[in-house]
Amino acid sequence: MLKVAVINDTRPTHHFGCLLVMKNLLHLLQQQQMEVAWSWPVSVDWRKHKGKIRSMPEVDAIIINGEGTIHHNRQRKFSQALIDFCEYASQVMKKPVYVVNATLNQNSPDAYQKLALARAIYVRDRGSLQELNDHDVPGSYVPDLTMAGSPETMTLDTTARKGTLVIDSAIKTDTALLRELADRHDHDFRSMIVARPGNARFLRSPRPWVKNIWKWLREDRLVSTDVDVYLQQLATYSGVITGRYHTLTMCLKQRVPFYALASNTPKVFFLLNDVFGDDHRQRTLEDIAASGDQPVEPFSEQELAAIDTFLAMANRESETMIRAIAADIRQQAQGEYQY
Repeated sequence: MLKVAVINDTRPTHHFGCLLVMKNLLHLLQQQQMEVAWSWPVSVDWRKHKGKIRSMPEVDAIIINGEGTIHHNRQRKFSQALIDFCEYASQVMKKPVYVVNATLNQNSPDAYQKLALARAIYVRDRGSLQELNDHDVPGSYVPDLTMAGSPETMTLDTTARKGTLVIDSAIKTDTALLRELADRHDHDFRSMIVARPGNARFLRSPRPWVKNIWKWLREDRLVSTDVDVYLQQLATYSGVITGRYHTLTMCLKQRVPFYALASNTPKVFFLLNDVFGDDHRQRTLEDIAASGDQPVEPFSEQELAAIDTFLAMANRESETMIRAIAADIRQQAQGEYQY
C-alpha cells in the first residue's frame, strides 16, 4: 500500500465543507490503496516546524489539499505556505507532490513557478484553470471534492421541504448582515463552522478565542459535527441564502435551491458558471433584501438536469484524478521519475 502525507488537513476547523472534503479525499485515497501516514493541519505554518516535518514517517508522495486557499499569496501567508511546500517537497524531501481541490486567484508569477514543481495540479473551477494557462502552467479541472461520491441521479421528496435557511459567509461583514436578514424575516440561521474549544488559539488570537469559547458554551456544545447529519438537515429546507462556497456545493448535492453572495474570490461565480453556464443565482444582499419574504426560486427542470450532469461528472473526475495520482506515484517508485 502506498503511503502519502496530506498537507492542509482542514478537519480541525470543524467547518462542514472542510470535513466533507477530507472525508471524501480519504475515501478516494483508500479506494486506490493509498494510506495517509500523516497529515499537517490547516493554519499551522509548517515553515516554522521543519524539524517536525523531517521527523515524520517516510511517505511515497505528498498531497496538498488546496481547499480554496491558494489566492492573493502576497497578502496571505498560509497561501504562500502551501505554495512553498511544493518547492520543499520536490527539492528538499525529494518526493512527488500533487495539488488537489484548489482555487487559484491573483497569485504572483513566482508563485506559479513554484506550483509548477508539482507533478500535477487539479483545480476545482475553470476560472482557476485559465489562471494556470495564463502562466503557462499545466493543470486539470476537477470539481470540488465535496461533490465526490454523488450519485448520477437522486430522487428526493421535495414536498416536505419548508422554510428558508440563511447560512453565514466567509466575509464577516456579510455574515452580520445575513444574520440581520434572517432575524427580520424569521428565517433559521446557521454557521458552516461549529464552535469547538480548539478552533482558535488564545495566544495567537485572544479575541476570536474568547468569542469561539462563548459560542461553544452558549450555542454549539450539543451541535453535531457529523457532516451527513448536516446534509440531511440542509435537505429539509425549500431554499438557502448564503455566502459560503461549500454551502452551495452541498445544496447542489441535495438539490436545494439557493441564492448566493459573492465570496472572497470569484469562486462562487466560477462554480455557478461551471454548473449552469451563468451566474443568475448569485445575488447581492440588496437584491435579496428587496425581495422581502419571497421564497428562494425553485430549480427549473433545466437547472436540475444541469445539476445531475455536473454531479455525475464531478464524481467520475474525482475518481479519475486519484487513480491517476496513484498510478503516477507507483511509476515514480519504480524509478521512472527522478528528482
